[in-house]
Amino acid sequence: MNVAGFPHQVGGHFGLLKCAGHVLKPLNQRELNFYASMDPKLAPFTVKYCGRIRVNLSGCNDGQLILSTDAEVNCCALESVVKEAKSASSEDDSGEENKPMTFRIKKSGKVEAEMAVNTWAGQCQSKVVEKLLKGYDKWFIMLEDIVSDFRKPCVIDLKMGQRQYGDDSSAQKKLTQTQKCRQSTSEELGIRLVGLQLYDKSTKSYSFVNKYEGRRMDRVKFYNSLEKFFICAGYSRTKRLIRELQVLRSVLSEAESFRFFSSSLLIAFDGASDLESSKSVESLLDLENPKDSIVVRMIDFAHSTFRGFLDDKVYSGMDDGYLLGIDSLISMLEQIVISQSSLQDACSMPELSLKKQRSLKRPYSTPPTDSPAPVIDIEEPVVA
Repeated sequence: MNVAGFPHQVGGHFGLLKCAGHVLKPLNQRELNFYASMDPKLAPFTVKYCGRIRVNLSGCNDGQLILSTDAEVNCCALESVVKEAKSASSEDDSGEENKPMTFRIKKSGKVEAEMAVNTWAGQCQSKVVEKLLKGYDKWFIMLEDIVSDFRKPCVIDLKMGQRQYGDDSSAQKKLTQTQKCRQSTSEELGIRLVGLQLYDKSTKSYSFVNKYEGRRMDRVKFYNSLEKFFICAGYSRTKRLIRELQVLRSVLSEAESFRFFSSSLLIAFDGASDLESSKSVESLLDLENPKDSIVVRMIDFAHSTFRGFLDDKVYSGMDDGYLLGIDSLISMLEQIVISQSSLQDACSMPELSLKKQRSLKRPYSTPPTDSPAPVIDIEEPVVA
């Protein structure tokens, strides 16, 4: 089967490829073992693991490289064909970002990505293809492509926890990762931004944030980035995400001995849908409405562990750093929702003067403080 670049990669340094409804990630044996022994309670919050496969260079046409797998997979292929056909028929999807992302080799031997709207994705994936040309890293993990049915995927990658290295990391790696946490929001909040792409319907273009920008953010800039992303997602999507995060927190609070060092949360929604900012119960509970969907998944398990996993060190209790990150995210999302709700209510009041209306329509609300966030009307999650 044909392999192309994955155009919506926003984080990480391992280049991701795309094939028949799957994202292909360079194989890491620890991560492969983790997926193979995944606790069933975590399955609803992770991307579907579909095995492993080899990717080969099958040809070169006037400098353009042709990549393919050494076997066929039917796991997500049929569903992907249907989704891509629908996407191709949409008038909104005639832009460059919807064409397959390919790779070209220059005379110098350097590989460059073509049709790469996301510069970060193009850089990461060109390096992986260069390794393929040299005979390295031909094995990939196959994971479900959770944005395959989105016409304009808006994606945010959040690094979770206060520790970003595994027990098998070198002393230098431990030192550098510890410094990154201390110099970013990871140490204080248990979370930092490592990548973002957001579609603007008014300009019909994407904006991006990479991991270096995310690492330099303080608490206020991090909050402002979240606010911009989730204002675009909309009121009901954001409230639904909070509910899902609360369920995830309940599951992880009972995950004895699990540690998710250097893992991320990936959150995505379709920026092409015209979603009304409805606050009705029907809107919040309509889980089958694709326009109202928002997806959250745990990813990147190369340094994760739990009791009995391989010959790893055994930890006791829960992953407090990861739980801190979820608590920080929920708190900020609650403030964003309250800000959106207040803005909608204020804009609907005819008695307000024009001056007051303008003051209420500022693009960003007040950044979070150390004071506790107000409680919003979200039902307590029910964990099966």
